[in-house]
Amino acid sequence: MKVVAPVVAMMEKVIASNRALVSLYSGIYHEVVRNEIKLAGITSTDRVLNIGCGGIPFTALLIAKFTGARVWAIDSDRNAVNVARKCIAAQNMDGLISVLTLDGRDLFPYEFDVALVALQAEPKKEILDNLIAQGGSNARLIFRCPRCGVAHQYDSLPSQPLFSARIEQKQATFDYSVLYANL
Repeated sequence: MKVVAPVVAMMEKVIASNRALVSLYSGIYHEVVRNEIKLAGITSTDRVLNIGCGGIPFTALLIAKFTGARVWAIDSDRNAVNVARKCIAAQNMDGLISVLTLDGRDLFPYEFDVALVALQAEPKKEILDNLIAQGGSNARLIFRCPRCGVAHQYDSLPSQPLFSARIEQKQATFDYSVLYANL
C-alpha cells in the first residue's frame, strides 16, 4: 500500500500558505535542485517543465530562483494546483512560474528544453515516452529515483532507454536523480 506520497501531498497543502514554512520546507531541497541544475546544465534561457509539483512547488521555485529560467509546474490534482498557485504568488515568483492542471502523459501546450519529474509522478514509462515524443532529441529529462527501502511506494522507471547520467542525492526517499539526454 502506497502511503508516503499521499501523506506528503496532504502536508504540503497545509503548510503552503505560510511563507516561512515554505522556505523552511524547501530548504532541504536546495542541494537536490542545485545538483539537478548542474546535471542538466539548466540556464536562464531554458524553458523548464516540472511534472508533479504538488501544493508546494519547491522544485519550480528553486529552479526559477537559482537560474532565472521560465518554469511551468504541472500537477494532475486540481486542489494541489490551486494551492501551488497561491504559494507561487506568496513567494512573488508568478512572473517566472506558471502552474497548470495537467498529467505528465498529457500534451503539453508549450515547448520545453528541460523536464524534471517528481518522485511521486506516475506512470513513469508513459511520462518518459510522452516527454521524449514532445521534447525532441535535444530535451533533457530528469527523474528522481527512490531508495531501495521505499521503492515499493513509487513507480519505477523502465529499463529502456538507458539514462545518460546520474547524480547522487541525500534524501530520505530518493538517493539519485537521472538524466535522459540526446535521445
